[in-house]
Amino acid sequence: MSVSNRIREVVDAKGLTLREFTDLIEIKYRTIQNYLSGERNVGAEFLEAISTQMNISASWLLTGKEPMYLPGTHLSTFADETADFVPVPRYTVSASGGDGDSYLGDAMDVTFYAFNLQWIKRRNLDPDNLHIVEVKGDGMAPTLSEGDLILVDRAQAEPADGKAFVIRISEELVVKNIQRVGKDTISLVSANMIYPPREIAADDMGPRADIEIVGRVVASMHEW
Repeated sequence: MSVSNRIREVVDAKGLTLREFTDLIEIKYRTIQNYLSGERNVGAEFLEAISTQMNISASWLLTGKEPMYLPGTHLSTFADETADFVPVPRYTVSASGGDGDSYLGDAMDVTFYAFNLQWIKRRNLDPDNLHIVEVKGDGMAPTLSEGDLILVDRAQAEPADGKAFVIRISEELVVKNIQRVGKDTISLVSANMIYPPREIAADDMGPRADIEIVGRVVASMHEW
């Protein structure tokens, strides 16, 4: 995709006409037309304006190799019906699929991934409750492989049979399937059968306890 195509993508994502776009970033309409036609290369003034006014990464605009939105960009996308894509934060922490050796520590945003707003709405998800973490280990293989990225919905923190969840155990994160065992117990089950299930009493779980269901895995991405 060319720079001109990425400019058009920004205009479309914001739900603007080209004239409205140029007015917002205070760059001459004719100048933007020249960028779109390839007659001129984008200038520093334009890159600064699109970063400060639109929260768009100048690096992404020039190369397409970085996230579209700048880190720290947060959109209330359910109220913004014109947005085509929304940024979801990916955190530095990983979720172990094995016995759990991924240290939680202080999670920090490292980048944002763009998700189609209609895809999110069709699944009744709220972007403000979504985040991305990386899978570590082979405990969920072949369903999830080491290095896969998983989309986690923090709004879904109640155990559900047969669904995959990210769970905090002390200072570690694990990703496991959950099965109910009786009324007051759940079992954390790996897809890889070499790892035995682990049963946990409901009384031992909660935000202030050593074990907490962080959220349900609602999608996965494999990076090559």
